[in-house]
Amino acid sequence: MAGVSFFEHKGKKILYEDYSESTPAQLPELLAEAKKIITSQPKNSVLALVNINKTKYDRAAVAAMKEFIKDNTPYIKASAIIGMEGITEVVFKGVVAFTGRKNLVVFNDAEKAKDYLAALE
Repeated sequence: MAGVSFFEHKGKKILYEDYSESTPAQLPELLAEAKKIITSQPKNSVLALVNINKTKYDRAAVAAMKEFIKDNTPYIKASAIIGMEGITEVVFKGVVAFTGRKNLVVFNDAEKAKDYLAALE
């Protein structure tokens, strides 16, 4: 079920942003929830695991995601993206190019993504 929450993995606090199977109409509320949590954390501290499996997008949703990522950049230490496929990959590449973020890494396996985040200093 889509939502945003923290969990611990190998002693590290990780924010799980679950947008899986979300529709364009659902994304703004989910992004607002995530932004509220992220911006309440110290700058350059958030380790985020982002699940975009089967997420649906339209132009407005893509624009909202670009703005969301741009606004949260100062707070994110690293993000691991899971669930990328097909058109999602095209959307993701556009968002990364727009925001200039270098700390977004794509994984095909959630456990590997969690291990990557937990290993960061």
